[in-house]
Amino acid sequence: MNHPVVSILLPTYRRPEALARCLRSIAATVDLAHEVVTIIVAGDEPTEAVVSERAARIVIQPARDGFVRAVNLGLAAARGEYVMQVNDDCELLPHSVANAVRFLRAPAHRWRIGQAAFFHNSPVRRNIHAQIQRDGEWFHVCQVRGLCYANFGLAPRALWERLGGYDERFFMYGADPDFSLKVWHEAKLEVAPCPGALIRHDELNDERSAEERGRQDEDNRTLFAKWGL
Repeated sequence: MNHPVVSILLPTYRRPEALARCLRSIAATVDLAHEVVTIIVAGDEPTEAVVSERAARIVIQPARDGFVRAVNLGLAAARGEYVMQVNDDCELLPHSVANAVRFLRAPAHRWRIGQAAFFHNSPVRRNIHAQIQRDGEWFHVCQVRGLCYANFGLAPRALWERLGGYDERFFMYGADPDFSLKVWHEAKLEVAPCPGALIRHDELNDERSAEERGRQDEDNRTLFAKWGL
């Protein structure tokens, strides 16, 4: 597809079953022109097989070098007018991506809102900015010092590129609130919850996630120091 409306960046590593579910959810729920840019680590053959079967684009990370650098590799390959990032243990709810695009394109929002924040069902119940209930399940958007930020957000690719993507001082944690803070403070635009955009996040507890959690404190210290939190 030469001119997708949305590029969905999907970093993944050794989670072929979760990745297949995520890709199925994208195929089933994204009802506008889009591309999936899947960033995989060289030599991860089970993952490559899943991606090839689903006809997603592949960007190869020569060695596992962190979630943040993987997202930025995908951003460099993206062709969509808008860009969003999802995790391999996520599932999108129907029409969420199209709703986020419509939200940003609304005349009242076009020059004011830079990033649409997706509501997600994380079990973490702190720093909640807004929440909604859908079919008995709670979804929420978080805040940092009163400012909404997107754990999963959609923004124009031009804005992603102008802000330099994710700050590569982070390994994984902290990169998403940091990007939203850049939208607020550097781009002088708002990050706003999009009520029609919802995503389920399983937050798998496996060997990979345990390794990533080992970097959480360091990433949080970087975030707090950078923004004086």
